[in-house]
Amino acid sequence: MNIKDFLVCPVCHFCLSKNLECYNCHHVYSHKYGVYEVVSQNLSGDQQILWRVTDEDIEKEEIQSNNLNDESQPDLVKDYFSRISDETKQAQRKQADFMDQLINSLTGVVCDLATGMGGNLQRLLNAEIKDFSIICTDIDKRILAMTRKKLKTDDSRVYYIATDGRYMSFKDNSFDYITSVAAFGNIPESDKVAKEMYRVLKPKGKLIIEGTYIDKGSKSFELAKSMGLEKGMVEEFLTQELKNAGFINVASTIVAKAIWAENPYDRLPVAGDMQYYCIIQAEKC
Repeated sequence: MNIKDFLVCPVCHFCLSKNLECYNCHHVYSHKYGVYEVVSQNLSGDQQILWRVTDEDIEKEEIQSNNLNDESQPDLVKDYFSRISDETKQAQRKQADFMDQLINSLTGVVCDLATGMGGNLQRLLNAEIKDFSIICTDIDKRILAMTRKKLKTDDSRVYYIATDGRYMSFKDNSFDYITSVAAFGNIPESDKVAKEMYRVLKPKGKLIIEGTYIDKGSKSFELAKSMGLEKGMVEEFLTQELKNAGFINVASTIVAKAIWAENPYDRLPVAGDMQYYCIIQAEKC
C-alpha cells in the first residue's frame, strides 16, 4: 500500500505530489521522524496542543530506545498513567475488553483517529487477526513521532499522519473502519469531525469509537462548552451529531463509570466529576 495515494491537501482536497506539494494551491507538506504532517495552519491554528514534546525529546528517545526493555516506557507516559485512579483504571479495563472484541473483527484499511500516545494502536497491533493496515493520526506530529518510537514497531502495516480531525487530509471513501479513543473529547467542533469521518469512510464503512460522556450541568460540561467540546461529550448530543452527518445504525453503549481524579495532562474532565465509559458504533450508508 502506498500511503501517499490516500493523501490530499486539507484546504482544497487536491492530490499531493511525491514531494508532498498540493497540485492546486502548491502548499508543501512535510515528512519527518516517520510522520507525514499534512496540516494547514490557516485551518487548524486554533486547535490547542496540550502535549509538550520537542524535537529534542524525540531524538533523545530515539537514542535511548535501544537500551530500553519491553516493559519500559518514557517518563511522560509513566507520569500520565500514575495519576489515574484505581476506580478509573477498572472502568477503562471494562471498556477496553469491549473494544478488544470489536477490534478482532477488523479488516481492510483502518484509520485510528487521535492516536496520541498509542493506547488504541497497541490494541490494533495485538489483534488476533492482522488482516488490516493501520493509519495513525493526530494533529500533533511530535506525539505521533514519540508513539512510533515508544512502540518500536517495524510493522509495515502502520503509517503515521499528522492531520486535523475537522479537516482530514485523506481522499473520500478511503477507509473500511475508523477507530479512536476519546477523539470527541479532544477535538472541538464535533459536527465537523463527524462529517469528515463520514466522508473518508467507504460505503458500508464502520465507526468504532471508545469515548467518555459527562453530565450536563457539571463543571466538566461548562468547561467543555467553553472549549467547543460539549457536543462530543454528551450522549444525546453526540449520537445526534453522527446521525446529522449521515451515519446509520448509531449505537452507544455505556460499559462503566468512575469519578475522575486530578490529571494535569487532561483539562477534561474536571477532577471530581463522573465519567461514563462508552463505545459508539455507527455505519456509513
